[in-house]
Amino acid sequence: MLQVQLPDGSIVEHPRTATALDVAEKIGSRLAKTVIAAKIEDRIVDATRPLSDLTDLSPIPLTLLTERDAEALDVLRHSTAHVMARAVMRLYEGVSLAFGPTIDHGFYYDFELAHKLSEDDFEAIEAEMGKIIKSAEPFEQFSLGREEATKLCSDLKQSLKVEHIQTGLAEHQQLGFYRQGEFVDLCRGPHIPDASRIKAFKLLSVAGAYWKGDAK
Repeated sequence: MLQVQLPDGSIVEHPRTATALDVAEKIGSRLAKTVIAAKIEDRIVDATRPLSDLTDLSPIPLTLLTERDAEALDVLRHSTAHVMARAVMRLYEGVSLAFGPTIDHGFYYDFELAHKLSEDDFEAIEAEMGKIIKSAEPFEQFSLGREEATKLCSDLKQSLKVEHIQTGLAEHQQLGFYRQGEFVDLCRGPHIPDASRIKAFKLLSVAGAYWKGDAK
């Protein structure tokens, strides 16, 4: 059994396979529906991964992060960036994914594609994002070794990700990915449990960019 220490100091026991979302469910289903992520000490983690995979601490100092917590906002934005990337890949052919981080007031995702994106595309992209959110598909984390990760990105025709593995992540032997439906992205996370946690979003601007800032 796992011992989990909650913010009020109480300790609860759960099976070793338990996730933060399981802890929330035991407290109450209404709470569980609002959980965005979790925090173990100072590290924000997926609420859907087994706690025993995330730490060796006992008891595990766990804080559940809901949509009301400021620390959950970055996770929400990051996941929304993935949903946007998935929508763009559904709408346009030959999309190569670059990076999709969060920023102070939102998120962005850099793409390489033949179609020149403009604000005229926002309505279609937002509509497709709405469909993805409505589907409530989960974000599923998995890890691969370097060779397998490179092959997966190559099979997905994601040349920018292959290059990033070979250069920017050259020292990493295990690489993290997230899957949501047909969409797979190289990513360290964390992410929301499922797309339905995204309650509101708005695309605001589009701009050109250089791959890794290199104009050449």
